[in-house]
Amino acid sequence: MALTTHHFNLDPKQVTVAALGLLDRQLTLGGIPARYSELKFTGGLGDVINVNRESRGIPVQAAGISEPIWNPVKGDKNKFAAASDRPLPTNDRLAPVGFINESRFPVQLTTLAQNATTLSMEQVAFDLKQFGTQVLTKLTRGFAEYFDDTTATFIKANITRSGLSAAQKKVIGGDVEVTIPAPDGTGENMKARALGLRTALVDARMAMNVANVPASERYLIAGPEVEAILLKDPEFVAVDYSGDTNALRRAVVGRIYGFDIVIHNSFGLEMYLFHKSAMLLVSACPAIPMGAVQGSVQNINGIATRMLIDYDYAKKADTIGLDTMYGLSTVREDPDYSVRGVGIGESFVRGLKVSITEKTKTPAPSGS
Repeated sequence: MALTTHHFNLDPKQVTVAALGLLDRQLTLGGIPARYSELKFTGGLGDVINVNRESRGIPVQAAGISEPIWNPVKGDKNKFAAASDRPLPTNDRLAPVGFINESRFPVQLTTLAQNATTLSMEQVAFDLKQFGTQVLTKLTRGFAEYFDDTTATFIKANITRSGLSAAQKKVIGGDVEVTIPAPDGTGENMKARALGLRTALVDARMAMNVANVPASERYLIAGPEVEAILLKDPEFVAVDYSGDTNALRRAVVGRIYGFDIVIHNSFGLEMYLFHKSAMLLVSACPAIPMGAVQGSVQNINGIATRMLIDYDYAKKADTIGLDTMYGLSTVREDPDYSVRGVGIGESFVRGLKVSITEKTKTPAPSGS
């Protein structure tokens, strides 16, 4: 007698690749940090992965004329010789020896993120028609929401220059504080509130420029309250007018002073500005367990994920799940990094926080 099989022929490798592709498209905040992943990781939670920190440019030596070439005719020492009269080179003109110096910094795998669903034999036989739509997108949607919320919490706790010394802040600037008038609904009030935010953003941009933070891929993360203030600003132009659907999918609502604006409900009246390289998401796959029916580990765009397919004999049901081990870290500078002669060292300078305070206007005293 031939064996009966269900109508889903699941290849774990193909399903895992599809899941990671769906996850990458669903991420908003979670898609911002730079990524590093390892598939053949043999450790576990609490272990550390050393990640290379990109080196800066190799210095250039400008070689000029080692000594003036004079006209050999006596009495005309103030005149340079013709090109054909140049002497044979006698001095070395070797470039300075440069090298790629990618220092390493540790990122700890702190969390095992996982989800799974149990599919009874009745569901598989009668209810499931499209595995990708009905099962896979639900698993990846849960991961996307989790990484968005986790990244938001990490940003609020770590994107700050509060750890800089007073001397360092004097050179490259620290976090920015701004006070704006409380809302009263008038047009002048809207302009004043927006002007306060724009002024703070200019100060933050200068602080990042002085610290040599790359000008591209800069983000401004804020809450709906900040979005409302900016959208009421007549000088703000939203991205949705440009028809950039990719930006809208990534929750980018606009661009101001070189920053892509991303709004998330985890934030209130506050702003965090940073470069994409300011944060690093490191992920690694646990090994496929010996008792799993099927499994696969894959890496798509720097996210390492494992899919397991198993069978629960007690419930007569299939179990399908995704998991990964990960850690988040800010990226600090090299130990010898300095700006304008002041040592910065292994400090975080690729982002900063803008604190916003609303102040109610004090009414003028009534006349006597």
